[in-house]
Amino acid sequence: MRKIVYNYLGKVLIGFSILFIFPIIVALLYKESFLVFVIPQIISLILGILLNLIDAKKFTIFAKDGFKIVALSWIMISIIGALPFYLNNDASFIDALFETVSGFTTTGATIFEDVEILNKSILFWRSFTHFIGGMGVLAFVMTIIPLSKNDKSMHVLKAEMPGPTVGKLVPGIKKSLIYLYIIYITLTFIEWILLFIGGISPFDSLLISFGTAGTGGFSVLNSSIASYSVFSKYVIAIFMFLFGVNFNVYFLMLIGNIKNALKSEELKVYILIFIFSVSFICINTINLIGNISDAFMQAFFHVSSLMTSTGYSIGDINIYPTASRILILILMLISACAGSTCGGFKISRLIICVKSIGRDLKKMVHPNSVQIVTFEGRKVSEETIKNTNSFMLLYIILIIIILFIISFDGYSFETSINAVFTTFANVGLCFNISNFADFSSLSKIVLSIGMLLGRLEIFPVITLFTDLKKK
Repeated sequence: MRKIVYNYLGKVLIGFSILFIFPIIVALLYKESFLVFVIPQIISLILGILLNLIDAKKFTIFAKDGFKIVALSWIMISIIGALPFYLNNDASFIDALFETVSGFTTTGATIFEDVEILNKSILFWRSFTHFIGGMGVLAFVMTIIPLSKNDKSMHVLKAEMPGPTVGKLVPGIKKSLIYLYIIYITLTFIEWILLFIGGISPFDSLLISFGTAGTGGFSVLNSSIASYSVFSKYVIAIFMFLFGVNFNVYFLMLIGNIKNALKSEELKVYILIFIFSVSFICINTINLIGNISDAFMQAFFHVSSLMTSTGYSIGDINIYPTASRILILILMLISACAGSTCGGFKISRLIICVKSIGRDLKKMVHPNSVQIVTFEGRKVSEETIKNTNSFMLLYIILIIIILFIISFDGYSFETSINAVFTTFANVGLCFNISNFADFSSLSKIVLSIGMLLGRLEIFPVITLFTDLKKK
């Protein structure tokens, strides 16, 4: 492992230690133990300082280094971030690790059977991990701490940001990240205010907004969102949809380039899939639910929740007919747009895969013709197509491997598939599983790895383990 990897990891851990200030403040406000946050904060800070002392000024960061930095950083923050749950005696360390990985990867799958008994500060930390992980831990650190004096840090950003490609919105990585965070925080703040207006307490509104912004799904109530008002449910559903949009679209709107923003090919497909899915599930479930308004609300909310890999719920999706259940599983895997806070395969990759298949079919019929694949009005490079197809193959292979391992827990085939889909696609909500408390320790570790693989989009984690194997 090159020195620059450890040096960057040190900076990440120093930045991560700063984040514990927020749950400490909450603990002090509610007169709860704050030591459960101070201890991991000190550990993160000391480790960060020691690693940051490693001299890496002469080193240049490469793409492979970016993958390793991201993978190691997410593993370390998950381990340290699990300590508050463990130190507060809320969970065993493996359970605490599962919960924390689920939080940072914005999955929302939980081991807690009763979240309402948890301390306010623990609830805050639990939901705050969604907010941190939504944009990316390294993206946050790169915003407040200069990791590099040049744009070589783009290799780190590419390894963490979801989607087949990532680029700068404006010259300079830090300035691009500031714009993204302005959009991210502004949308979160607006939702928080609207939920407060809708009758939800300021604390609960904030935590729900954290979960929506990060498309995570941790709630403060065992019933998730079901007990809130109709107004609040629609607010949450709308904002889940909004956070599933590529943030580049919002940036274009922010600078007044609305025409180009609305031309986005990925945005159009996202909206079409959303409208079709809501309409289909509404029609398919109306006889079960009883009336059109409730059927529409449930369809609108659950499609928004599952398609954006958020995982909030307002009803029992287990009663849905088979056709709706299959559509939901497909939506879970595909997810929303690249450059959003969502997990899953991403619509941009789906478009590229479909177009590349169409191109290959045309070349079979007309072998001498010149066929190119375009996306968002631009030619897609052969390298991007190759990477997308490789990602799809790895995506399927890893799902099969994880499914095989957890099958030894003895759950039904359907339950095992649901467990793998909901964790690997970073969704959290699934059929037949309310929580993961009864899964074996091995399954929890494997599913945690699956959540990391899904959030970091496979390559960073595989690059790290491949390199460790060589050593």
